[in-house]
Amino acid sequence: MNIKKLLVGLTCCLLPVLAQGQNNLDTQYMADIARHRASEDSLFKYGEKSPLPAEVRASFAGLDYFPVDTAYRVKARFVHTPQETIFKMATTTGRLPEYLKYGELHFALQGQLLKLNVYQNQELIRQPKYMNCLFIPFTDATTGHETYATGRYLDFTIPMGADTVWIDFNKAYNPYCAYSPAYSCPIPPKENKLPVRVEAGVKTFEKLGNEKSKVEQPEEVMPEFPGGAAEMFKFISKKFRVPREVKKLDYFKETVQTTFIITAKGELEDVRVVKPVSPSIDAEVIRVIKKMPRWKPGSQNGVPVPFRYNLPIFVVWN
Repeated sequence: MNIKKLLVGLTCCLLPVLAQGQNNLDTQYMADIARHRASEDSLFKYGEKSPLPAEVRASFAGLDYFPVDTAYRVKARFVHTPQETIFKMATTTGRLPEYLKYGELHFALQGQLLKLNVYQNQELIRQPKYMNCLFIPFTDATTGHETYATGRYLDFTIPMGADTVWIDFNKAYNPYCAYSPAYSCPIPPKENKLPVRVEAGVKTFEKLGNEKSKVEQPEEVMPEFPGGAAEMFKFISKKFRVPREVKKLDYFKETVQTTFIITAKGELEDVRVVKPVSPSIDAEVIRVIKKMPRWKPGSQNGVPVPFRYNLPIFVVWN
């Protein structure tokens, strides 16, 4: 006898509803940045390759970031520069790795036409997983003030068949030597000095300052499903009805990315699927979420506030 079963799993990512002035930010983009930052913080706290010394990791509460600002996600024109020669890039130590200027990114920011060179590490491209990886080291008017004195980096991938690309400074990060002198990091070439303030991405890291900034932030309590996450899992598993077309399949596995607002009264509003899977699955997930009982609302400094709750639901049918 062939017995089919449904497995519904979930993880969650929380985002406070944005204050007035940021309400127009794209919800999915905000969720993507939140997941990106949570992943980075987790790597720094728990990762085997974390650049933080053990004594710092013990009290590490997360990196310090500028607020997300879509003005720093800009379109750029990519120009390949195939006639360049390999050169040795200076680092924070005596190491001189070989790089090739692979291309240029031309874009506008804060009313100015700007350019950043894009580089290719000649050692890394020998590894298949890094063959398409490029590197953008840069400095700007915040360098040495709000951001790390050596500069910051952006990752980039060789564009395939397109000359219009996106640069996302909200994902700008520090080199590992910002966290430990044990690392040797490339110094951004002077050609990549931007004459504007890039108030996006990771700020400078100061152990005491990092801890202090976390203490000074508002005390937040996350909203909670009645009985906690385990009860929410049971509720979704019990209420979810497998669509007819899925039942016909031998195997089905997808993650439905959902988002909704939990009001200051614990009620659910604006329930949406931000990463559609199929019309029937999406509709069923939304139906189940809307059936949820009233939550215990989140709060800041003891005052109930609305929160946006991002909930990926993992559905398996076999």
